[in-house]
Amino acid sequence: FKDEATMQRHLKGCSPGSSTAQQAETGLKEFERRMRASSATDIKGAGRPQTKSGPSSMCCYICGKQCLLSSFEIHEQACIKKWNETEAQKPPNQRRPLPNKPELGEDASLEDRNAAAQDAYNQEGKVACPGCGRSFKDEATMQRHMKGCNSSAAAAQQAESG
Repeated sequence: FKDEATMQRHLKGCSPGSSTAQQAETGLKEFERRMRASSATDIKGAGRPQTKSGPSSMCCYICGKQCLLSSFEIHEQACIKKWNETEAQKPPNQRRPLPNKPELGEDASLEDRNAAAQDAYNQEGKVACPGCGRSFKDEATMQRHMKGCNSSAAAAQQAESG
């Protein structure tokens, strides 16, 4: 059970003395034991900074996804190719330029690089609804949103296109 309240609700529905009720009671005791153990562990770790474990990743400035540092260059080239192919299918007046790669100095930390890449993606990679301003990952998602968007500008553009 995810928490004690869920366990208590379950126990109310169990018939007393049944094997299910006995298992649930044992489960409640085990849940309480784990909660006491985890709170003791939390206290032991208090005051220490939380560090992210696992492989380092970097945010892609084109698609916004996190990629492992070891394969980021490969991902970036694939993203550039996909962006160009997608934009080539649109009429020339609707094409968007490739988002600019953030320029940071050699001494910039990974966190700074990720923040700059995320900003570039949010500003240049996403498509905004003309009515409400909400941003979407691509044109198709924004078009689906516009069908239900209540703003007058989005409704007017939807009527023009179709």
